[in-house]
Amino acid sequence: MTFAFPKKQHLAQREAISALASHGKVLFKYPIKAFCLKTDSVGYQRYVFTVPKKLFKRAVKRNLLKRRMREAVRLNQETVLDGFCADFLLVYIGRDICPYSAIEAAVKEILAKSKTL
Repeated sequence: MTFAFPKKQHLAQREAISALASHGKVLFKYPIKAFCLKTDSVGYQRYVFTVPKKLFKRAVKRNLLKRRMREAVRLNQETVLDGFCADFLLVYIGRDICPYSAIEAAVKEILAKSKTL
């Protein structure tokens, strides 16, 4: 089992992100809201992590939360999503900075729910 998060798993195309936000299924577990869109053509999962500037003005805090979400996905994606191909947009919606354990629990639950879509 490899715990890598390679560049090919980063979703960066503007069209793909807007399609994901408009057509994706919404999953929610506080403090994360996720959009999931199943894709069979890619062959692996792709992710986008966002933290609204409206909630956290300082880039340091936004980057901290994105790092925590990215790490939670990196460590749990293979155990939960074995063979499932989809695009994910994870948005941090909490008003304050949650500890890593809360973020990891939310990510695990969201990834497990997404497999049933």
